[in-house]
Amino acid sequence: RERPGSSRMAARSPAAAKSLYRRILRAHERYLPYEMRELGTTYVRSEFKLHKSVSKEDQLNQFFGAWEDYLDQILVTARAQESLSSGAMDDKRNSGGSSVFDFGKELPSDIELSDEQVEQLRNLEEETKKAH
Repeated sequence: RERPGSSRMAARSPAAAKSLYRRILRAHERYLPYEMRELGTTYVRSEFKLHKSVSKEDQLNQFFGAWEDYLDQILVTARAQESLSSGAMDDKRNSGGSSVFDFGKELPSDIELSDEQVEQLRNLEEETKKAH
């Protein structure tokens, strides 16, 4: 699912990284609910800063691919919400009251996380505390 002009097709240049970074921040500003925006933006800034010095092609491909997928998810959800608000689509809510067109989702309290995921959550928590 490669898009013309995407950094998946182009070399992993600093300009491609900067473009993706800016597109994500613009999408946050335009589409994310306030309560998610600050956390998301802080996390994006932290991750891009941490990966600035990465030079291994496979790591860069994984990093950029994951962030491009994330941006796609925001844009698809935003387009669906715009279609809902214009009446072009019907909103099908599940029994918990959430929609497939909402940003984020509730995770079950008994979810099992890997050690790496637990560490990422701790790092995210620390970064958000620094932002306040």
